[in-house]
Amino acid sequence: MRFPGQLFSRPNGPLIRSLAPLFASLLFAGHLAATPSGNDPAARDGRWQEDIDFLAREFPAKEMDLFKLIPEDEFDRDVARLKTEIPRLSDSEIVLQLMRITARLGVGHALVKLGSAQSIHMLHDYPVTMVWFSDGLAVVAAAPEYQEILGARVIRIGSMTPAQAESAVTPYIAHENAAHLLAESPRYFATVELMQHEKIADADGHLQLTCAKVAGQEFTIDLAPPGAGKAKRKLVAALDVLPIPTTLRYKHRKAFYWQEYLADRQTLYIQLNNCHEQPGHPFKDFDQDLFAFADSHPVRRVILDLRSNKGGDPKMTNPLEDDFLARPALTARGHLYVLVDRSTFSAAMDEAAYFRKHFQAILVGEPPGNKPNHYGNAESFKLPNSKLEVEYSTRYVRKIRDADPLTLAPDIVVPYTLNDFLAGCDSVLETALHHPVQ
Repeated sequence: MRFPGQLFSRPNGPLIRSLAPLFASLLFAGHLAATPSGNDPAARDGRWQEDIDFLAREFPAKEMDLFKLIPEDEFDRDVARLKTEIPRLSDSEIVLQLMRITARLGVGHALVKLGSAQSIHMLHDYPVTMVWFSDGLAVVAAAPEYQEILGARVIRIGSMTPAQAESAVTPYIAHENAAHLLAESPRYFATVELMQHEKIADADGHLQLTCAKVAGQEFTIDLAPPGAGKAKRKLVAALDVLPIPTTLRYKHRKAFYWQEYLADRQTLYIQLNNCHEQPGHPFKDFDQDLFAFADSHPVRRVILDLRSNKGGDPKMTNPLEDDFLARPALTARGHLYVLVDRSTFSAAMDEAAYFRKHFQAILVGEPPGNKPNHYGNAESFKLPNSKLEVEYSTRYVRKIRDADPLTLAPDIVVPYTLNDFLAGCDSVLETALHHPVQ
C-alpha cells in the first residue's frame, strides 16, 4: 500500500494517479516546490540515486570505524544493489533497505532514524503502542476506538507470534544487544509499511492483532492504517484509562528530572528521564536544589532511577556526579542504588556505569540497552532530497577495560512483568527500598 502525495512516490493504479496531484498539492506543496519535477518517475529515481550516493559518501566518512564493523566491499555491494532496484521499489521500500544497510553495523547510534521517515510521511504508524514486559508483549496505549486492547497481552501479530515478528524486524533495527532489541522492536511492529513488506500485515495495510486480557479469552482486532494526509493520532494510555494505581515511577511522566523524599524510609528518590535540559528548568538549578535538600534532611538511602532514559548530553549530569563526590556519606556502599532497564541507553547507561565504578552503586533492574564499551556521542546528517536523518557515532566509549560484555549486568536482576504493571507494583523500586543498608 502506498500513500499518495509522498515526495518520491511512483504512480500506483488509475485511482492513485488521479488523486496524487491533489494530495501532493495539499500536503507537500512547500516540499514539492523545491523539486518541481513532482512525481515524474525518472526525476524521482534520480533524486533517490543522489540520496543514496550521498549516504555512501558521508556515512563512511563520518561513522567511526565503519569498515572495522562491516567489510567495505559488503557495504559497497549493498549500496550498489539498492541503486539498481530503485525503479521497482516504492519510497517506503527504499527507506527500509537504507535502514537495513545502516543496521548491519550493530551499533545503536548508526541508523536511518525511524522518526525522520515518519515525519516526511514515507513511513506510517498504526495507532497503537506496544511494550515488551519480561513475560510477553502488551498494549500500553492506543487510539480511543481501540481502547479495548489496553493492557492486553499480544498473542499474535498477523499470523506470527510476537517472537516471530521480532525476528522479522530485527534486520531493520540498529542494536548492540538483546535488551535494546526488546526496547525498540515494538515501534517497528507498529510501522505499517514494514509490516506489509514482511507480509505480517495484509496487502492493504490492515493488521490483525490477536490479544488476551489477563486470564481472559483471546480476541482479534483489525488495525487500519492511517489515511493519506492524516495527522499522527493522539493515543490514550493504559495508565490514564485503566484502574492502575499510580506508582512513584510514573508520577511525573513528562518531567525530564525530579526528586521526592520518602521520609518514612529516609530515602531520596531521583528520577532522571533523559539527559537533555528541561525547558525553563536548567539541570544545574535542579541539581543545586536537590543537594540543598539532601544537606538539610536525614538521608540513609539514595535511589537514582534511570529506567526509560535513552540518553542525550553526557556532560549534562557532571554537576550531579561532582556533588555526589563531595558527599561520601551519600555514596557509602549499600546506600546508593541505580535503577536500570532495557531503555537505559547511551549517556544514561554511561551514568549507570559511572555510579557503579566511582560510588559502588548497586544496580537494580534489567540489563541496559547498549554495551558498556560502545560507539557513542551521536551526531546526524540529512539526505539532501528525502530529508531522511542518518545518525552516526563519533567516539568509542570504553567503560570496562578488561572485558567487552554485551551489557552492563545489574547487581540485582528484577524482571518487570505485565501483572506488576497492571497492579501498579514496582518490584524494581521495592527491591532497592528493601535492600539492607550496610
